[in-house]
This record gives sequence, C-alpha cells and structure tokens, in this order.
Amino acid sequence: MSTRLIQHLKNKCEADANVAILYAQWEFDQKLVGKALENIGGFYPHFSNHNASHSQQILVNIERILGNDIELLSATDTWLILESAYWHDIGMLVDAESAKGVHHNEDFKFMVKTIAQDKGHDLHAFCFAYKDDDWVAAIGSENHPFDGVEKYRQLIAEWFRRNHDKRISGLVEDPFKFLNITSPRTELLPKRIYRYLGQICMSHGMHFTDVMQKLPYKQTGLGTEDCHPRFISCLLRLGDLFDLDDNRFCPVMAKHVSHQPSMSKAHEDKHLSLREFQLDKRTVKLVAECPDEMSYVETQNWFGWIREEFQNQMSQWNLIVPSLKFGSLPTIEQLDVLINGNKELLDQKPMKFSLEEKNAIQILQGANLYTDISSILRELIQNSIDATLIRIGIEYKNELKNLTPDNDDFKNILKKYPIEINFIKKSEDWYLSIKDSGIGFSLEDLKYVQKIAGSSKNNKRKLLISKMQPWLKPSSYFGIGLQSAFLLTNKFVFETKSFITGDSFLVEMNSPLEKNNGYCFINKIHGQYNKVGTSLNLPLNIEKLSKSFFVEENYLKKIGFVEDNQNIKTELVFVEIIKKIKETFNQSSNFNLVFDSTLDDSLKKF
Repeated sequence: MSTRLIQHLKNKCEADANVAILYAQWEFDQKLVGKALENIGGFYPHFSNHNASHSQQILVNIERILGNDIELLSATDTWLILESAYWHDIGMLVDAESAKGVHHNEDFKFMVKTIAQDKGHDLHAFCFAYKDDDWVAAIGSENHPFDGVEKYRQLIAEWFRRNHDKRISGLVEDPFKFLNITSPRTELLPKRIYRYLGQICMSHGMHFTDVMQKLPYKQTGLGTEDCHPRFISCLLRLGDLFDLDDNRFCPVMAKHVSHQPSMSKAHEDKHLSLREFQLDKRTVKLVAECPDEMSYVETQNWFGWIREEFQNQMSQWNLIVPSLKFGSLPTIEQLDVLINGNKELLDQKPMKFSLEEKNAIQILQGANLYTDISSILRELIQNSIDATLIRIGIEYKNELKNLTPDNDDFKNILKKYPIEINFIKKSEDWYLSIKDSGIGFSLEDLKYVQKIAGSSKNNKRKLLISKMQPWLKPSSYFGIGLQSAFLLTNKFVFETKSFITGDSFLVEMNSPLEKNNGYCFINKIHGQYNKVGTSLNLPLNIEKLSKSFFVEENYLKKIGFVEDNQNIKTELVFVEIIKKIKETFNQSSNFNLVFDSTLDDSLKKF
C-alpha cells in the first residue's frame, strides 16, 4: 500500500489552503475509482489484475524510484500521480450499452475479420464463424454454450483492451456520464486539471515520442504551484512496467475461465517466472526463469520495453524532470531472462523460421517468377491503381454507393486521377516514371513497404479498404509490390505525399542484395511536393532491356536499322515497355493511363 505519496499530499494540503481541495478529491477517488476497478475482472477474468491492487503497486513502484525526492513534489503533481495510477486503466471498464454497440461498429467488424485470417490467434475459429456478422453461429461453433459465450466475451474484451487508453480522457472528465462513477466534478477544481489527468492516463499507451510532443513540460497548478504532466506521465509508465511480480494473476478469477488464451498463459508464466526483483532509487535488477519458450519470449519483450523506456527517458531527462534536484533514474544493473530444463536458445531467442528479404529476392530471381518485365510493370502500376482506388473510395464515399464500374459518372471520376507513364533522362541515364494521384504513403505506411508483401500487415490501410464498395476494392494483395523493382535495379527513388496525413517524403530504396543491404532512406519534404500521390523513378538498363526484348532481332535487323544506333534502340525499348503495359492492362480500360506522347509516332510505326 502506498503511504508516502498519500502522506505527502496530505501534508502539502494541510500547509496550504489553496490546494486543500486536492486531498479531499483524492479521498473520494481512492474509494470510488478503486471500487469501480473491481468490475474490470468481469470482462477480463483471463487477464492479470487491473484492480486497485494494480494501482497501489504502481504507486509503490513510483515511491521506490523517487525515494526521498517525493518531498520535492508539489501537491498538484502528487495528486496527479495518485489519481493517474487509479484512473489509467478505467477505459477497460465495459458498460452494457457499449458492449452491445460494438456489434454494429465497422472497426470492430474489421478486427473480427483480421483475427479470422490469423490462424495463430486463439479466437481464429470463433471469428471465422463470426466474420459475416453471424454471432449465433460463432457461439454455436463451440462444444458447449458456456464456451461460446466465454469466447464472445473474450472477443469484446479484446476490442476494448485495444482501445482502452484512447477512451480514458473522456471518461476522466465526465466519469458519471459514461460509467456512473460519482467522482465529484465541481468548479473547485479547474476542468483543465482533469484534462491534464486524462492526457497523462492516455499516455501510458503512447509511443514515447508522442509523450514528449503531446504532454506539456510545465503548466500552472493549483494556488501558486506548477504541475508537470510530462514528468507524471513518465513516472506512471515506469510504475506500470514494474508491476510484474508473481502475484498479478488472481487464482480465484482464473477458476471462472474455461479456456485460458495462450497469450494470457504466457503472460501468467512471465509473472510467475520472476526470481529476483530489486527496484529503488539507485538500482534496477530483474532475473526471470521461464518454464517454456513462449513465456521466455514474453518476458524478453517486457524486459526490452523496460530497457527501452529507461533509455528514452534518460536521453530526454532534462526535458522531463521538474528540477535537477530530483537526480537521475536508477541504473539498470541486470535484466536477465533464463529458461528451464534442457531447452536450447539461438542468440538468446527460441528458434523461429523466417525468410530474409535478401533470400526472398534471390528465390524470386531463381524461380523466374519476375524475370519477365511484364510482371514487374504489373506490380508497380497496380500499386498506383490500388492507391488511386483507395483515394477515390475515401473522397467519393457517398457518391459511389449509387454507382457501378460501368457507370459514366464513375468513369468521369477516374479521369480526374490519371496515372502518368513517362521516360525521363537524367545526365546519361534513363528512368521510367510512374506518377499517380492516389492515397500516397504516410510514415506509418512506409513501415510496411520495407518488407516483401508487408502491405498485407498494414491494418490501417486494410481498414480503409474494408469500408470501400466491394467492386472498387483493390485487386492487388499478395504481390511483392515495390520490391519487385529490385529485379530490375539495385536502387530506386520515389516521392510521395499522403492524402491522410498531408506529409511528404523523398524515399530511396536499396536492394537487400547490394552494399546498402536493403536500407531505405527517408527525407521529409517541407513545402515542395504539394501534389497528393506518388511519383516513382525507376532506372532503366537500356542495353540489358534491349536484349530482353530482342530489339535487334525483332526490329533492327528486320527493317535495316544500324545496330549500334543507340537512340533508336532506346526508343524501341520504350515502345516495348508501353506495349507490355497496354497488354497487361487491356482489361482495365477505365483507368486513365497516360503515356509519353513523344512516342506516339513510334508506337504507330512499330
């Protein structure tokens, strides 16, 4: 039980009448919110405890980290620490109306479809039966109605767990409206203080960069005090991470679960594996001994998050801590994960099958899957077509409900989004330029571009597609996308501007087979690239392509051109590329593919 922080708040409030209301509010909330948290277990019996005991342990951990520096805290900061420890998981509470409402939520339906495609997920079979909104069939697919209802509850719990940190802000500001928590909200405490509290609670699920950007360093507190939301956020994140002792799972609650999900079992074993735990003002020391590979992986991940959070906070400590009088964070002395028995590890990890990007490219080359340039062009232009369809699906969402692919109105919409295919010369080199006005790439999207077929993992993009008209949805899904260009060149560059975020980037992609080992270099463009969409420049090896197209055999020798006429040879390569594209997309006449007009005469001639 946390005592020092509570006593410190009490002492501060007794010494300054301007902040006395904080202790009164805390006394209410400790009881009211603590009582409300006990209801989380009703929907999450397969989870670790997220009740008042979790909140209390977070406060104990923060006390250990701060040590005697607690005395440096203002009353407002102390109140924010206490309150955030209790409120931060309140988003996991599920009221009946919200639980019933998710059945009609499009994002929830998308989550169900995503799980249905993930054969490794415990709810895969249940969601596969559920995916067409047939919850009756899903529950009936289990051997016992109790198991069916339990799986349904776990599915709802998964939905609210994924979004619980995003729900917190509104719940904190008006807890009675949403959850019937009678925590008083009066004019005695400014609403902005509760907004700070909501931001702090939300931040426990944020990326550290967002914490630094979205939470203010210092704000006016109560009376003559200041408060420091960013500092409180960082303490909450650490206190939460260190609640990993071996008593996090309730054995009584476990009896309510018929089938414990494998991930919950791995997390329970993670907590039970803890053998040494030291946390104080000076030192962090954790040693775990895991019973199997999956608990080992989860423990390694958790310890990795602790290490990463410490590194992030220490690197920005001067921009976090209210005063350098607080000193620094503890030193990580030991974070070790062991595994029981005769199990062997490879580089401190269980053996896991995977296919490296370099080997994947080599396999594709060796299998001749993409040696024909038609296949590569198809991938690249299909990317542009798909990006265009997604943008149209967003911009014309309402209009498209009454249209069909053959409708003239739809064809007129497509004309507004041409895909331009040109040949550009830079110095002595030629490039194939493919420029579209599609949805473009955000920084988040680029994370998936770096892996072959990685777009299939881009759930945000998949969510956008799921909301489109069925006949408009992109057809390309399993191709290797932009990486197919590496079968023609070792490096290529594209510029892009995201329709969603408005950000613009210049991206250089390097083949995994070459000296840059597949690294991608991203430069943000400020105020230069204003057109939404993507412009790709692909280097062309004219000599190699002319042999691939049998230019000399098919053209030069037959019609008497001089073989070493490089200009004619180059032009004929361009003609062949355009022919290949037209052959590939001859069924896609609706799409506005605009070709290099300077080659019109050559196309007619050859």
